[in-house]
Amino acid sequence: MSLLSKELSKSNDVTIILFDEIIDYEFAGKLININCVTKKSIYGKTINVLNRTLKLKKIFKKENFDKIFAFMESAYLPSILTRFPIIASLRNNPEKSSLFITKYILPKAKYIVCVSKNIEKALREDFKILNVITIYNPVNLKSLEKHGENLSKYQPFLLGIGRLHEQKNFELLINAFSKTKARERAKLLILGDGHMKKQLQKMVRELNLESKVYLMGQRDNIVDYYIQSKIFILSSIYEGFPNVLVEALANQCPIISTNCPTGPSEIINNYKNGILVENGNETQMCKAIDKLFFNKDLINTFKNNAIKSVEYLDIKIIAQKWLEVNT
Repeated sequence: MSLLSKELSKSNDVTIILFDEIIDYEFAGKLININCVTKKSIYGKTINVLNRTLKLKKIFKKENFDKIFAFMESAYLPSILTRFPIIASLRNNPEKSSLFITKYILPKAKYIVCVSKNIEKALREDFKILNVITIYNPVNLKSLEKHGENLSKYQPFLLGIGRLHEQKNFELLINAFSKTKARERAKLLILGDGHMKKQLQKMVRELNLESKVYLMGQRDNIVDYYIQSKIFILSSIYEGFPNVLVEALANQCPIISTNCPTGPSEIINNYKNGILVENGNETQMCKAIDKLFFNKDLINTFKNNAIKSVEYLDIKIIAQKWLEVNT
């Protein structure tokens, strides 16, 4: 949303509709807050969908937008129910979304834009939905912000980034790292917050890795970590289209990733710009870490191939694809 709004606003009038006042990313365009905050109870959620639908319908009618993009289920559900022509963006594996919404509501969108080819394939083959295309998440190759934090006290280090949540499977990463030869020379830094923080801290203590594994919390200067890390590792069980892999490649950081659904296999050309390991396979992850960490030629190959492997995701190219939907 951040990159896309800023790029599209260069030649278009952009309006961002919020359900509450919270917006934690940079943006461009006009803001409209309809003040329908998220509810937890089933009753609250039902009323919320109705309120959002009614308010969105009024706004769509008044503003007469040329295109309406709805990102994520919480936005495309009420948007589709307005019966306006909606371009819905599906950001995650459909198996992890509401089956009812995916089967009965989502097909009523004018177009469905998926963030990976495998998500598009699932919608076509498993749900028989045909009004589907894929547009990958963008990266701005020219303005990756660096803050200049010196991380030499941790070097050499391996890097993981993401919510401390079951989906990210940091347990696998920590366990695999604990069994590598690389741990004798390297540290593992994990950036992000979440409900599993105490559980992961306990795990680190039990493995006697307090001087080797650091849960760094949330960081704004992620680019500094990509640039200074030896290897970036994604250990997720599932994804949509993992931006962290693209960002790592844009910063010439060698990568290892689980071949989870969906996204990594569409970003990584195995042993050209990174390494794919079997999803959930701790042994393969351990071997991949050591293989890459101690192989300077392979590291240099990955670095040399990194940026050109994601040039097709440049924001200018991706923004144009969004403008071409429904034309």
